[in-house]
Amino acid sequence: MTKDIVNGIIIFLALVIPLAGVFIMCLTDRFVDKRRKRIYISSVLLVLVLIFQNYSEYYLIEYAINVNARLFISLLGYIIRPIIITLFIFLVCPEKKHIIANVLLVVNFLAYTTAFYSNWCIGFTPDNHFYGGPLRYSCLVISIILLLYHIYVVVMEFRKEKKRTLLIPMILTSLVVIGIILDMIGYYPDTHRVDYITIMIVSTTVFYYIWLHIQFVYRHESDLLAQQKIQIALSQIKPHFIYNTLNAIQDIDGMPTEAQNAIVDFSKYLRENLDFLTASNMIPFSKELEHVTKYVNLEKLRFQDKINVVFDIGVSDFLIPSLSLQMIVENAVKHGITKKYEGGTVKVTSYEKDDKYFIIVEDDGVGFDVNKVIGDNHLGFKNSRERLRHFVNGDLVIESEIDKGTKVTVIIPKPKGE
Repeated sequence: MTKDIVNGIIIFLALVIPLAGVFIMCLTDRFVDKRRKRIYISSVLLVLVLIFQNYSEYYLIEYAINVNARLFISLLGYIIRPIIITLFIFLVCPEKKHIIANVLLVVNFLAYTTAFYSNWCIGFTPDNHFYGGPLRYSCLVISIILLLYHIYVVVMEFRKEKKRTLLIPMILTSLVVIGIILDMIGYYPDTHRVDYITIMIVSTTVFYYIWLHIQFVYRHESDLLAQQKIQIALSQIKPHFIYNTLNAIQDIDGMPTEAQNAIVDFSKYLRENLDFLTASNMIPFSKELEHVTKYVNLEKLRFQDKINVVFDIGVSDFLIPSLSLQMIVENAVKHGITKKYEGGTVKVTSYEKDDKYFIIVEDDGVGFDVNKVIGDNHLGFKNSRERLRHFVNGDLVIESEIDKGTKVTVIIPKPKGE
C-alpha cells in the first residue's frame, strides 16, 4: 500500500468518523425535536456524499479516466454544496418555507445541468482538462447569497434571546466562508483529495449538533424553572383544603343555584389543572373538552354574552397533550374576542382525515400580525407547538388577520396501525 493511499485513508476516516458519530447520536437522541432531527440527518448524509464526491473526483484526475464520469461527479459537488447550506438555514428556523433559498437551489441546479448540452457552465476536454463558461461561478455566488441569508435568519430568529445564542451559527457560517476563500486562492485539485469547503462543512455539521443541544437547553431552561416553581407552590398550598372549603360554601343554605354551579365548575377546573400539572402529559381529547367547557362556563360569568363558544366535535377518541386545547381557547377568549367591545364567537371543531386528526379553534376577535415575533401574550402557542411535536409528532398552525380574527389548527398524526 503506497503512502498516497495511506494518507487518503487517514483523511477519509478523520472526516467520516465524526459524521458517523453524530449521525448515530442524532438518531437515538430524544431531546432534538423531530423536524430538526430529520433535517440534520439529511445534512449529514449529503455531507458524506460530498466527501465521496471529492475523493471520486481526485482519483478520476489522478488516473485520467472517463471524462463523462468526471463531469457528472464534478456537477454533483456544485449542486450538493448549496443544498447543505440551505439545510443549515432550515436547522435554524424549520417552521418557515425559506422560498428564497429554495429558488436559489433550483437556479443553481438548472445552471449546472446545462453542462450536459452546452459550454455555458463547466466541462472537460477529451484529454481531461477543465474549462469554465460564463455560468462557472454560479455555485459560488449562490452559496455566498445563501450564507448571507443564513446570517439574516439567525439574527431574526434569535434577536430577542441571549446574544450567545447567535455565536455558534455565526462562527459556523464564517468557517464555510473561510473554506470558500481557501479554495479560491489555494486550490490544487491534482493534490487535494478534499476541498477546503468540504472540510469546513464537515466541521460545521458536527458543531451544529452541539448547537441543537444548546438550543434544547435554552428553550427548556425557563420551563424547568417554571416547573420548579409549580412544585414549590403545590407543596405550600393544600389542594384538599381548597376543595373542601369550596364544597362547604356550595352547601350553605340559600346559596343561589347559579352560584352553586359556578363553585362546582371552579372546584373541578382547579382540581383538573392541578392533576394535569402532576400527572401524565397525555390525556383523552374528550377529557380535555370537558376541562375547556368548565373554563368557558367560568369566563361567561365575567363576560356574559360577550363570549359565545360553539363546539362542532366530529371525533374525540384520541390523545392530546394536557391543557393544549385549553390554552388555545383561553388565548382566543383573552386576547381575541374580549378585546372587542361587542365580544365575539369562538368555534372549536375536530375531525379526522386520512392519517391525521385535526382540531381547529377559530375566533372573530381582534387578530394579530403572525409575521411579527410572537410576544409574551402568545408564548403559549410556542410551548404548545413544542409539546405537540415532542409527544405526538404533531404541529400547530396559526393564521390571523388584524380586525378579522385568528384560526389555530392542531394536527395530530394517527398512531401507526390505527
